[in-house]
Amino acid sequence: METVSIVTILGFSLLLSQFFTSRLNYKLMKKIRMVNVVAIHRFIGYLFISILIFHPFFIILPKFFDNAVTPYDAFLKLITTFSSTGIILGLIAYASMLILMITAFFRFKLHLHYKTWRNLHGYLTLFFVIAATWHVVDIGRHSNISFSIYYILMVAIGMFYLIRTNLFKTAKK
Repeated sequence: METVSIVTILGFSLLLSQFFTSRLNYKLMKKIRMVNVVAIHRFIGYLFISILIFHPFFIILPKFFDNAVTPYDAFLKLITTFSSTGIILGLIAYASMLILMITAFFRFKLHLHYKTWRNLHGYLTLFFVIAATWHVVDIGRHSNISFSIYYILMVAIGMFYLIRTNLFKTAKK
């Protein structure tokens, strides 16, 4: 169970690093070429999505070794419990993560202009990151005050970079 938690925390931290391995990070783009920045961004994106896509099943997995609740009942309760803000935010984050994954993977098949796709990707990411971070802070198993501050600071800095890059460039034009 602890290994699953550590893998999930690592996946979420990789998610937060995505802000800093994108075109928002001018210093990184100057040190290495844009092609390399995009390659790193894609690699980390596919890696963290691969980890976080199994997050609900990581919660259900221990139920196979517990006699109290069957895995099916635990999964059913997980996706139908709407009394907890954390669970609702988790479902919203999971759905937006799936949309983000599909739009990133099928970017060229969507026939969108690059700027349109980039804005869609950025706003979907913001929505996903805010919901996921709130979910983690609200019901995360290892979410203590230090982790919460770390997550909120990373999201705030990433959002600042995203807003600064998109809004202030548009305002200058």
